[in-house]
Amino acid sequence: MAAKLRAPFASRQIGKLPKVWCKKCSDKNVRCEDHKSQKCGVCKAYVSTAHLHVDYVGHAHATERLLDVDPDWNWEPLAFNGNGLPAMDEHGGLWIRLTVGGTTRLGYGHADGKRGGDAVKEAIGDAIRNAGMRFGLALNLWKKEAPAPVSDVPERQVERPEQTPVDRANELRGQLAAIAKNRGWDIPKLSDEFALWSQGKDITKESVAVLAEYKDHLQRGAS
Repeated sequence: MAAKLRAPFASRQIGKLPKVWCKKCSDKNVRCEDHKSQKCGVCKAYVSTAHLHVDYVGHAHATERLLDVDPDWNWEPLAFNGNGLPAMDEHGGLWIRLTVGGTTRLGYGHADGKRGGDAVKEAIGDAIRNAGMRFGLALNLWKKEAPAPVSDVPERQVERPEQTPVDRANELRGQLAAIAKNRGWDIPKLSDEFALWSQGKDITKESVAVLAEYKDHLQRGAS
């Protein structure tokens, strides 16, 4: 039973989950000037271009595997509310007990801040997959996850490989313009400040490395 639970899933059973790494794009109350939202050709989601993909097994395929291993598997919430329904925590999350082959293990699921009936179903599915991982279900995919939240990955560590140096330099200049705007600078003021910092260099002609260093300089709040 343990071997069947840990058996790798077929590629057709593995989906691509988008994870936005840009903090501005993740914040509904902030408008990001550096990235745009569009339909992704890989995960098919309408999402910010500042995202990565995480392999995952959906609720249906996870349920199918559990049924193949133990037709009598079951789950139940760890607690109930005053109405006799599964108790959700302050984060909209759900703790459950998952029983497979007579063994029970805990799991936790949430709907990432969503509300409504679909969010409850998503939390249940997430909790079953999370508890199933304790039995080895799709464990190889869980091991691929980043050790830190994807949204905390510094922007300069998430380079898009298809970008040319010219494209990256233009992107950085756009980001510098956005930072300058927040400081109340216009483009001529930004050019003058860059020339002062770089000892006379032209912001329109500098390399990716120099532009990235200047961006870090501005983000640190240096005078």
